[in-house]
Amino acid sequence: MSAIEGSDEETDFKEISSTNYQRVQEKVAKISYADGISDGREKVFQDSFDEGFEDGFKTGFELAKLSAFYETLKNAGTANAELSTEQEAYQQLKLADAMDKSHFKYLEHQGAPLNVISDKQRTYVDNLLVQFAQQLPSTTNLFLTGSESSVNVV
Repeated sequence: MSAIEGSDEETDFKEISSTNYQRVQEKVAKISYADGISDGREKVFQDSFDEGFEDGFKTGFELAKLSAFYETLKNAGTANAELSTEQEAYQQLKLADAMDKSHFKYLEHQGAPLNVISDKQRTYVDNLLVQFAQQLPSTTNLFLTGSESSVNVV
């Protein structure tokens, strides 16, 4: 009987081992799946944040740059006729504060893919920069780097 008992014990051991292996395999698969989902979300969120941050920074920077320049010019009392004329032209644009919601296109395109929103935001800022270059040429030229100053803005 010991041979039969040994065989039964061996069969039982194999069944238990097989069942445990299946459980471990299922748990590993679930954990791996959850980790994959988490890593994927994290990657998408980080990429989306990076793109949104870049767009928001450029928008705010470009708008605040001119606002701060003209505020400093006003406080310094500089009497440059050309810049004073452009300062008046800038004030007539009646632009909202750099952090105002009206400058951020994601509010107008909620639910749209991120790349579409980002393209619209970049287009908005590019159009503003062209408008500034046309209406405030002296001021705009002050902010150009050497490589940018050789580019003609229409």
